[in-house]
Amino acid sequence: MLPPDTFCTWCENYAVNTMVNYYVDEARKSGVDISVSMAVPQKLSMNEAEFCSVLGNLLENALDACREYTGSNPFIRLRAKEENSHLALTVDNSCSSAPVEENGRFLSTKHDGFGTGTASVRAIAEHYHGVVTFRYADQCFFASVFLSSVICEFWLMFQFRNRV
Repeated sequence: MLPPDTFCTWCENYAVNTMVNYYVDEARKSGVDISVSMAVPQKLSMNEAEFCSVLGNLLENALDACREYTGSNPFIRLRAKEENSHLALTVDNSCSSAPVEENGRFLSTKHDGFGTGTASVRAIAEHYHGVVTFRYADQCFFASVFLSSVICEFWLMFQFRNRV
């Protein structure tokens, strides 16, 4: 395991790499085992700030859940890959209990009312004709995001069929 404050190159994109390094360092300082596997190019096929927003929201939520985890060996597993203008991202983490959901939205663990992080992730995914899934099982929270900077023929067909 690398000591805290060690800068690594996880991917070719500077902004994404910097964000991942921050959360890796914070996780290690908190005693959280974090693993990263990324194939993200220097130039993203989508807006860099929006992708960093998705990534940052998911990693912040994962780190918060791990810090509150009551079991042993908290972990975060980050995987990301961009290929053919499609980007897949998964963040899996230890989580003591299932998040509370009302009407398809998660309640915040930081304040009263709904959280804004996962809502932001969903909004960005929708903008990029993407899909987001959140799932909890066996003290693990699984977040998966698929983004596309090109409109797939399948997506157009799906949208058209749902309007008829």
